[in-house]
Amino acid sequence: MELDETAELVPVERLRSGDPITDIHGGGQHYRVLESKAVGESCVILELASNANHQLRVIEMSFPTGYLVGRSPRRIW
Repeated sequence: MELDETAELVPVERLRSGDPITDIHGGGQHYRVLESKAVGESCVILELASNANHQLRVIEMSFPTGYLVGRSPRRIW
């Protein structure tokens, strides 16, 4: 996937509920953050919603602190 040079990159620890994001390192999937939890100083767990093929999916993923995601202009609902 080619990254749009104008995309705003944000570390996962700065995300808040409701933020629309794109995982730029994981295939460019679009998500909406439902919940964000820091685990110690080295890990962030995100509960994410994704709407693919008209099906809403909720997943939980962990990321290392400092992992960058892109702010997404796309709204999933």
